[in-house]
Amino acid sequence: MKTLSLILFIAGNLIVNAQFIGVGTKFDKKFMFQATANIPIKFDSNYKFDLAFGVDYTTSNDQAPSGLQPQVTGIMYLVDDKNKSYLIYGGLTAGYLFDFNKEFDSQIRLTPHIYFELSSLFYAKAGVDYAMAVNKVYPFVSIGIGGGHMFRHFTMSW
Repeated sequence: MKTLSLILFIAGNLIVNAQFIGVGTKFDKKFMFQATANIPIKFDSNYKFDLAFGVDYTTSNDQAPSGLQPQVTGIMYLVDDKNKSYLIYGGLTAGYLFDFNKEFDSQIRLTPHIYFELSSLFYAKAGVDYAMAVNKVYPFVSIGIGGGHMFRHFTMSW
């Protein structure tokens, strides 16, 4: 029973700390479905910076590079207060995009962006995707359900 409790505690902790999950739509020349999952390194409200590792998936788009991208994101929290119902951060994501389009090759993609989250339920992200192989910048807006950065301020007292 103790072993099972320990396994459930560890699994629950991993799930709680893997909360940068989003499902929504991304507009990059045309609308695409987008799903993102990132796991933070620190996830501590005492730090204004964080690093997250994850994956991003966007459906095929013949006008802009899209597909599956393992990635790392550097985060600097700009508006981050446990008394607010929203959060804003500036970030830079870098990863290798496995492109599913015939029009583009797989390539390294850099994405500077601004991220807005409301009550850990809804998010919006605006920025640019810089595709290195074609040396082009693709502005985008992404909105969806998810987020979870605000859980940095979650505390339980007994």
